[in-house]
Formats: sequence, structure tokens, C-alpha cells
Amino acid sequence: MRHNLIYDCIVVGGGPAGLAASVYLARLNRRVVVVDKGNSRASLIPRSYNHPAFPDGVPGQVLLDRMHEQASRFGVEHIAGRADRLEQIDDAFRCIAAGQSLQSRAIICATGLVDVLPPWPHATELVRNGNLRVCPICDGYEIGGAPVVVIGNSRRAMKEAAFLLSFTDDVTVATLGAELEGLSPADLKQPIRLVTARLTRHRPVPEDRIALEFHDGTMMEAVAVYSALGCRPQSLLARALGVKLDEEGRIPTDQHQRTDIRRFYAIGDVVTGLNQMGVAMAQGEIAAVAAHNDLTETFSDR
Repeated sequence: MRHNLIYDCIVVGGGPAGLAASVYLARLNRRVVVVDKGNSRASLIPRSYNHPAFPDGVPGQVLLDRMHEQASRFGVEHIAGRADRLEQIDDAFRCIAAGQSLQSRAIICATGLVDVLPPWPHATELVRNGNLRVCPICDGYEIGGAPVVVIGNSRRAMKEAAFLLSFTDDVTVATLGAELEGLSPADLKQPIRLVTARLTRHRPVPEDRIALEFHDGTMMEAVAVYSALGCRPQSLLARALGVKLDEEGRIPTDQHQRTDIRRFYAIGDVVTGLNQMGVAMAQGEIAAVAAHNDLTETFSDR
């Protein structure tokens, strides 16, 4: 194991947020390393049509590849592996990752979140191929008035179904046999329908749709399907370090992305707020400048 690699900042997570932060830090002449396992949520996006400057849309992995190339041109180091542990040592931090012990004066946490998907084989590939959707803000426009099924049994699912009425008037909530959590069918906003039967069969069909067959005989031949089963913030490293989390397990920050631990910043989907690539990248830029300024003040205080 290699020891005592001193950086100005370690960025944990190589999605749009973390990569944007790393570019800004490098261009501020900071020595920065990105620790990333390579499973950014953005990599699952088949094509984003609402990201600025891409009128024909851009696949998530293509955007990540371009950002990686940009970061490397400015000397950002990259460690392909998972960050296993973060700890404070005196006035700095240690990150154990990929068999290395890295030290830095600041940490930017960009660990993101994981969507909870239906218990289907190859559900992740369905997301990657565009058949199973997780963000109506991102791609609701592309529905084009087609029928939509929202999978879930919580108030979150009901809110998502109501939101989708902006794009279609044919919306169904399917609980897949689960009971409604703290809700009743009367809580559904019209004209949203409810199917509570278990799912018998599902299969992807052309045009980014899924065919569904339910145990009660209900069949839907080609519908846009959204998973509204919630998400899991990837905040265990921050929690172990003692960073304050909110009730959902996300990391609260101030307007400069600072947390309650000095020189520990959080950005992107792991932070409370809107889960959008543009938001994540802006947070990365804000955190990078804040870290640079805080590090400068730390040096001047010595």
C-alpha cells in the first residue's frame, strides 16, 4: 500500500459533479485526484435532451468521457476504484482507496445515489437502454402523450404520476401487488388510474417502451414506465466521518457546498436538492472555488 500522497483535495466520485469540481480545482493550480469506481448514475442515461449545449442530446457516458478527457488535460489524477474509508488526521483527511492511502487538506464528496429499481432481471440494462425510466424531469417531454405507468406504492409515486400529467393524460400507478403506504385510492389525482395486481410478465418493446401483463388480466402493450420506488444516497463514507445527514440520508450543505465538517464539501445527487446533471456540475464548480479559497485562508493563518 502506498502512503502519504498529499493532495490539496480528493474528489470522491467521478460523475458530472465530481469531474466539474476537479477541472475547476486543477485550473486553480490545485493538486487534485478523483477517486471513482466508474459507476456514475449518469452513465445509465441513454441520451439526455435537456442538458445545455447539446441540441441533439448527449448519451450520459459520452458526456462523462468528455469530462474525463478535459480533466486529464489539466493534470487531474484519477484512481479507478472505490473509496473504502475516509478519516480525519490532524488538520487533514485520509482516504483509503484501491490499495492506496491518500492524504489531502480537503475532501469533496460526490458519491451520488442509487435508484431503487423494480425486482426484475436486467433492470439496470432496461434503464441504460431507455425502456425503464427514473426521471420525468429529464425525459418526460419525450413521452409525447403516450401512456405512462409509474411503479410504486408511496406518496412519492403519486406525486410523480401527477407530475407526468404535464406530458400525457394517460397515467397509471402500478403497485406490483404491494399495499399503498399511508394512502388510499381516493388520494389519486384524476385522471390517474391504479393497478394493484402483481405483475405476471414484462418485456421491452421498440421505441423505449415496455409491455406489461398483470395477474388480474390487465395488459399494456407499449407504455413508458417510470420507477418511483425511491433512491439510496451513497453517504455512508460521510456518515462514518461524522458528517451530518438529513432524514433521507443526504448531506445538507450551505450555499458554498460546505458541510458541518471543516473543508469537507458535498455536491451532486448525494446533496439535498434537484437531481440534475446541470445542478450537480454547478455545485461542483461552487465547491471547488470554496475549497480553493478555504485552503488559501488556511495557509495564510499559519
